[in-house]
Amino acid sequence: MKRNMVRVLGGATLSLALAAAMTACGTAETAGDKAAGECSGKIGFMGALSGGNASIVLPSYNAAKLAFEQFAEDNPDCDVTLQEFDTEGDPSKATPVAAKIATDQSFLGVIGGAFSGETQATKKTFEEAGVTMISQSATSPEITLKDPAKTFHRVVGHDIIQGAAVAKYLNDVLKAKKVFVVDDGTAYGAPLADEVVKNAEDIVVSRDKVQEKQTDFAATISKIKGAGADAVYYAGYANEAGPFLKQLRAAGLDIPFVGSDGLYGVDFPKAAGDQAEGAIITCPCLPAEEAGGTFAEDYEAKYGERPGAYAAEGYDAAMIFLEAIKAGNNTREKVEKFVDEYDKDGISKRLKFDENGDVARDAVVIWAYRIENGELVPDQEIKLA
Repeated sequence: MKRNMVRVLGGATLSLALAAAMTACGTAETAGDKAAGECSGKIGFMGALSGGNASIVLPSYNAAKLAFEQFAEDNPDCDVTLQEFDTEGDPSKATPVAAKIATDQSFLGVIGGAFSGETQATKKTFEEAGVTMISQSATSPEITLKDPAKTFHRVVGHDIIQGAAVAKYLNDVLKAKKVFVVDDGTAYGAPLADEVVKNAEDIVVSRDKVQEKQTDFAATISKIKGAGADAVYYAGYANEAGPFLKQLRAAGLDIPFVGSDGLYGVDFPKAAGDQAEGAIITCPCLPAEEAGGTFAEDYEAKYGERPGAYAAEGYDAAMIFLEAIKAGNNTREKVEKFVDEYDKDGISKRLKFDENGDVARDAVVIWAYRIENGELVPDQEIKLA
């Protein structure tokens, strides 16, 4: 038997290429109708692995790599491959990636998209090709509730739930009376802001939109001042939220700032600097120490840091695909059927998908995190009735 190998090809492929004999996953002699080569497969990972918002995605990619490496150690006769595709979270860059994966029959599935916009832009391409998607972090409700794709699944709750949780935090914890809501107009930010406004209507004093790649927020900050806001909620990504918060503080507005999972990661406190201290970030992602098994310890031992945003969820998405491959599902159709019927505890939650690809409502958790000394630390779980 060959020893396990990990090699990087062209900076894009993590290949755990192992022995050809199919002992661990079954052979024609040990598994009846299983043919040699059934315990093999190739999975893509699609998301922002570089750019100003990469820290939201890299922890889940690292966790997926960890899952593949651990699987290889436990199943030395399986041949599994994880190949990364850096989209920078940009739908226009994700579209050709989706086409490449869809037309390459060696791919049995894809972890992602990581952001809602790229997921909306690619889900039909994957559906038409029969490629199963499992997103670890795309939270827009429109992905599954408006023109859903049969092959799309996600291991996180959507923003109808997160929006209600944000409103509860603004009301019950901050006890805000005049909340100003800002969103960045993206497929992620705008619908999330809509949900927050809907659930916190009585305390929302006004609302404004900014844009991706915007750098000057003086007009919006002037509106916040004029409204007499006692708290700001921002729905968008770190690249713009960082300078927005810096300018807000420079204008003398030292009021509570709340954002959501688009700001979860080191990119936001880096962009906002010292002004990020005390900011609250909500996320439908589990704190590392709450994840099952030895995941947090294994991740830190591997990467020298605590797991970040959506790490546990990235691990869960990878393990679903790996279990499908181990069970001998070596076609796209078989993998899709396996994932559709999946019903098992992961390290982040119970993983079972409804007809639209969403996990059960009662399995979803929403946490508030606080930035302290430039790091996100758990503040409290936001529990909804």
